[in-house]
Amino acid sequence: MNHQENISPRETAELSAFTDFVELVTDQDLNKMLSEALSLLVRSLEADAGALLYAGQTKVRVRQGTLAEPVEAQIRQWEEAVIRQVDKQRQRIHLPAAIPFTLHPLLASKGGTEKVKLLNAPLSSQARVSGTITLVCPPGYELGSSGHRLLSYLSHGIGNLAELIENLSLTQQRLSQLSLFYQLGQALVSTFDLSQLLQDTMALAASVIKAAASSLLLVDEKRQELVFAAAYGSKGALLRRQRISMNEGVAGWVARHGEPVIVQDVSRDTRFNPDVDARTGFLTRSILAVPMQLRGKTIGVLEVLNKEEGFDEEDLRVLLTLAAEAAIAIENARLIRSLREERDRILSAQEEVRRELNRKLHDGTVQFLAAIAMGIDHVERLLELKPDAVYAELEALRKLTRQAMRESRMLLFELRPVVLESQGLVPALRRYVEQLRQSETFHVHLDDGGFDASLGSQVAGTIFAIVQEAVNNTRKHAKARNLWIRMGTSADDLMVQVEDDGLGFDVGAMDQDYEEGNSFGLLNMRERAALIEGELSIESSEVMPDQGTIVTLRMPLSLAMANGQLQNPEIAE
Repeated sequence: MNHQENISPRETAELSAFTDFVELVTDQDLNKMLSEALSLLVRSLEADAGALLYAGQTKVRVRQGTLAEPVEAQIRQWEEAVIRQVDKQRQRIHLPAAIPFTLHPLLASKGGTEKVKLLNAPLSSQARVSGTITLVCPPGYELGSSGHRLLSYLSHGIGNLAELIENLSLTQQRLSQLSLFYQLGQALVSTFDLSQLLQDTMALAASVIKAAASSLLLVDEKRQELVFAAAYGSKGALLRRQRISMNEGVAGWVARHGEPVIVQDVSRDTRFNPDVDARTGFLTRSILAVPMQLRGKTIGVLEVLNKEEGFDEEDLRVLLTLAAEAAIAIENARLIRSLREERDRILSAQEEVRRELNRKLHDGTVQFLAAIAMGIDHVERLLELKPDAVYAELEALRKLTRQAMRESRMLLFELRPVVLESQGLVPALRRYVEQLRQSETFHVHLDDGGFDASLGSQVAGTIFAIVQEAVNNTRKHAKARNLWIRMGTSADDLMVQVEDDGLGFDVGAMDQDYEEGNSFGLLNMRERAALIEGELSIESSEVMPDQGTIVTLRMPLSLAMANGQLQNPEIAE
């Protein structure tokens, strides 16, 4: 007996539909699979046309056949309702094995008499709504039990297959992103060229998200502006180094609020500023912008522009990851650059110290030793010619020797004041003043203000070095008659001051030299003050009668005492 003769045409159609569906499993392109699946639905359920929406993480709409305007409008209305339903907190609307459906009569055209029936049913994935199926059927169309069974089977099968393909695509995409992130990580640790690093980051951002352009803006806190540090795209070269206010544009909003923004249509967003487009000729349609943050502080904005299918949450996640990596890399590059500049300044300062030490030895101690050597030769000749004159010459040699000893002690004291380490700042200043009085032509005055507190070793050493530098400047340039060293405290601050009545100078011109790295004395004092969180001010005048210079260091008393204990209870109060 031939069993195939007992199979009805409907059952034969169902078997054919099952066979055709199995062939869909080999498709890995979501759009292609859904298009072929809709053709299968239209053919298997004997419809005239159809529409299918998959509302997963990506939204895909496909159409089959001719859809009149009223039919398309009704289908769009149903599809939008399903999208809202599915996207609402990703609500899971569970479905039974037999998919519910409706048959909705509708006029095929405005003002016409031709009617159709719209068969509408949900698309199911993991027994929950993931889209909608709409088939355009003849006016007398009815869906029997076998048709309902086939519709349920195809709804579940197509929905589950669509979700599987989408997840596979997302997995492949994330693997590709991980590979790109690895490349970025390699680039970040292999170069400290900040400009090249930023440009590579922009190219990577556009590549990963498939955007038409990207740009990176860094915050200029002093001017409250954003600077285009790097840009990728057809007009990228025109953007570099341009500036915009932090109070304008989508990027400015992101920088001020520290929050990411997705703008799918910039023409509908009041935050968008078209001025940059006007300057470059680039037409911005959509923007995804995220803040670049480091330790809770926004240092810049990373943005990508004009993605064909629009930006989504996955793009936001990727760009936030890129921004976090780039922020760390930029900070590292800045630190490396700062360390290199600091190294160069230290080397320059060391060279200046060597030159100063050489000058002092040559002009002071070496000259005295040469004079003593010549004096000894002279004494030898006097012993033969005028023995009585030897005693006077020996006295002169004695004075020269003592002066050489004072100069040497002064030099050793300036290089490493042991009393500073053993007894503290005020005793070191007193000893320093005593030696200055013995070796300098100007009068030196010390007013310690009754200060009798133990400072931290770093603070004391730094303050002493600043005083030394100020005194050296007076010695070399001021031709002063008097020099005053003062100390004092207020409720909050410690104050140290060095004042002279010599030749003043133009502070503005000297600051200019300081900015250019030429004034090492001021540079040393300012940098040392910054190390202990102090503030250094300089007042000077070249005009009589207020001629002279005042160097004042102020720092918080609490920081000055951080590593030491107060000896004077009145100061503690």
